[in-house]
Amino acid sequence: MPPSDDPRLVVDNASLHYGALDVLADVSLTVQSREIVSIVGPSGCGKTTLLRCVGGLNQLNGGEIRIDGQRVEKPLPMVSMVFQHFGLFPWRNMWSNIAYGLMLRRTPKAEIARRVDAAIEMVGLKGFEKSYPHQLSGGMQQRAGLARALVMEPKLLLMDEPFSAIDAQTREQLQFELLRIWDRRPTAMMFVTHSIDEAVLMGDRVVVLAGRPAHVRALRRVDLPRPRERSVVTSPEFLNLREQVWHDLFGQPTDGETASRGRGVRSAAGRK
Repeated sequence: MPPSDDPRLVVDNASLHYGALDVLADVSLTVQSREIVSIVGPSGCGKTTLLRCVGGLNQLNGGEIRIDGQRVEKPLPMVSMVFQHFGLFPWRNMWSNIAYGLMLRRTPKAEIARRVDAAIEMVGLKGFEKSYPHQLSGGMQQRAGLARALVMEPKLLLMDEPFSAIDAQTREQLQFELLRIWDRRPTAMMFVTHSIDEAVLMGDRVVVLAGRPAHVRALRRVDLPRPRERSVVTSPEFLNLREQVWHDLFGQPTDGETASRGRGVRSAAGRK
């Protein structure tokens, strides 16, 4: 159960449009300091856009986002992001790729060495420090990307479908590796995924985004014990939660949602 302290992340009535296209409409959610909140929704509904707004890479047209009370208007050093694709520099070896952010901050060399070595050990890549990205499997490259984020010791970790580009077996392995790492070093995490199963497995809560423009259709608390072992995915509690989220995602919109969608279409038409 997440602690009852002040939220690390507050998204307050976030709205975003690109010209005539409404993307987000009055999205509100919170993430506690030791909580994973999964974001699930159909393709193109604005999940990644919302994540990029939290990371300071996109700017809202309405509402605001605060991290530890600080309004997000640009990328903040307390936030790290893991993208869908590995994003490793091909000309740098793994150790240097992981150290890159610390180098940009001009962190002392001894501190860089300590933190990079610890991150490599944590993600299970010890022995591959001198390997270049083309010498690593997709799963190993994604582990390196995760280590690059963790080495910054972020207060908020943003995960943008981090396992979508790898095979199913490696994806399952990395899901439980990430849970193991989080158990060792719990922090606020916002985890975007297309997979309902992955959203329930990873999250303390699941936020369902739906509609055009996207809004929060449902919020589900995940009362599954931690640490989470593989056996949890066959438990009645997991299967029940999965069905609830499925119906949240694919069920018919409520009358209020239909009216809101109509307002979004009209407002978009009004800006043409």
